Amino acid sequence: MKTAVVYYSRDGSTRVAAQTLAQKFGADLLEIEEVKKRGKSAGAFMAAGFGASFGLCSRLKNNFAQEMKGYDVICIGSPVWAGKTAPAVNAFIRDLDATGKQLILFTVQADEHPESKPPTCLEAHKAALEKKGASVSRLMRMHGAPPGKTADQQDMEKQIEAAYA
Repeated sequence: MKTAVVYYSRDGSTRVAAQTLAQKFGADLLEIEEVKKRGKSAGAFMAAGFGASFGLCSRLKNNFAQEMKGYDVICIGSPVWAGKTAPAVNAFIRDLDATGKQLILFTVQADEHPESKPPTCLEAHKAALEKKGASVSRLMRMHGAPPGKTADQQDMEKQIEAAYA
């Protein structure tokens, strides 16, 4: 089964998780990029959370529509902003032809105990993707690092190993 890990990362934590998953599965790694890069100021941080909280979609450099046709399993990763997935991931999921695909959805968030809150954003994406003909086999919520910092790779490896134990 050909596998891809597709992700968006602003500060690097989701990138670390995606790289770790790609290595674990022997998967191809594809980074979702927005047409307009997000700033690092406090105002940009607030705008990102606002966009995520309303389920907005970003304009993407590449939605990987053609590339996804060649994959059986797709892992989709997003940071969590204001309790929701990033607008770039919303756009990727909106455009994805998920028919017949096996999907793994994962988020990375600053909250040290991501499992303590309901996985509402993942559940919403799962339902939407299953309506599009996908099979969502796993939802994973991982702890990354505070905004502006990047998660430790060893910590991410431990979390992923625990999720697959």
